[in-house]
Amino acid sequence: MLLTPPARRLAAAFAAFGPLLFLVCEAITAIAWTAGTYNYGVNFISDLGTTVCGSYFSGRIMCSPIHGVMNFGFAAMGISVAIATVLLAAALPRGRRVTVSVLGVLLAIGMILVALFPGGIESMPDGTIVLHVLGAAGAILFGNGIGVIIGANRRSLGFPAWFGPVAVALGIVGILSLVGCLVYSSAVFERIAVYSIFAWLLTASALLVRPSRDSVPISLERRA
Repeated sequence: MLLTPPARRLAAAFAAFGPLLFLVCEAITAIAWTAGTYNYGVNFISDLGTTVCGSYFSGRIMCSPIHGVMNFGFAAMGISVAIATVLLAAALPRGRRVTVSVLGVLLAIGMILVALFPGGIESMPDGTIVLHVLGAAGAILFGNGIGVIIGANRRSLGFPAWFGPVAVALGIVGILSLVGCLVYSSAVFERIAVYSIFAWLLTASALLVRPSRDSVPISLERRA
């Protein structure tokens, strides 16, 4: 089933809105950080959502005065990307449509958990830090996994030939970076794992609103 022009525009809007909102919230909250200078290469993204100023967690001192902005960004990004994913999934064959839609919903749930249960000392006494970690790792895994599936099925969505390997490569890099983040507790790996999702989403968004000549769906190519 081909996406209608309105559906393509709506999917493009949500695919761009989530990542861009996240990045804006991240930048604003990082600027407001008062535990020294927030370092994108040392501090984890979740540090920005911690609610206890002056606390120590994993050797880092935390103080994010406007943590609510970042936690809003977490949840809003997850919901926005889930909507974009479900819209894109409508063009896929039935089995992959269900898989991608479910992964999109799980991504949103993961990001909502990240927002509700901060990744700091405040989530340690009741054990909800586990929900934060599972939510974050799941959302990153699902977001990159969706990119791989979308890239592998680029013809169904009318994306140009080059988009397929790019989306698949970004997804694989993101998944490997997630593993690196978990093994080495590295903020750099975490950001690569998250930003790889944003990279394929923003690229897809641009292609959805401005399809190139070689992005004609396969069913139409055969009719020509």
